[in-house]
Amino acid sequence: LHLAWPPGAPVRDIFNRCLADAGLPADGHCGNDVNLGALAEHRHGAGHGARHLLCVATGHRGVGGALVLDGRLHTGSAGLALEVGHLTVDPAGRPCQCGSRGCLDVETDPLALLDAAGRAPGPEGSLLDQARDLIRTEYPTDPAVRAATHAVTDRLGQGLAGLVNILNPDRIILGGLHRWLLEANPGRLRAAVRAHSLWGKDSNAALQPCTLDHNSLVGAAELAWQPVLDDPHAALQPETAQQ
Repeated sequence: LHLAWPPGAPVRDIFNRCLADAGLPADGHCGNDVNLGALAEHRHGAGHGARHLLCVATGHRGVGGALVLDGRLHTGSAGLALEVGHLTVDPAGRPCQCGSRGCLDVETDPLALLDAAGRAPGPEGSLLDQARDLIRTEYPTDPAVRAATHAVTDRLGQGLAGLVNILNPDRIILGGLHRWLLEANPGRLRAAVRAHSLWGKDSNAALQPCTLDHNSLVGAAELAWQPVLDDPHAALQPETAQQ
């Protein structure tokens, strides 16, 4: 079911009302793609076994983040925690929709890489696919692509270091374009994080790529099944459990 709503709307309430209007007696769950992907990676992928897992990922545009603490998503008081895309990494950088400038959202997403490499977005494929293909096919041989990749990698490392200083995670996993930046030059990204981290070379947060295909979909299934995992008897026999 696909719905549209204004920012700040009570999403879950709207979703459940739509289900009720459609005659479906289900209790809907809502989550953003990075939160759901982080949950899946924590249980089945690159984040398995981490106690304090930070996930940072790019979609076709923008950057998102998620934090899983002892197996639970940290969502904040209104479900809006970990909007890491609006962490400033260049005060003189590109204007961002949040009103600031130089945020991770506009400095390390696929469009930022294409622009830095002097490539106009093409009509074929998503921005994410175009950025991925640029790194995979031209990073080894094209100096302009290599320089652009390094510049975006350095800005990402600066942003990750700020998050390490605040959150002190024991593992960081990267998705989307950020995963491919790590795979293209893992030493450069790790060095950038260490250079800007409060703990310097002593920072012990492991930096890894996400490993699950369609991790957001896996996470959505996990979220829907969470009540059953928490209390199988109450979830599967609600009327009996209430007596």
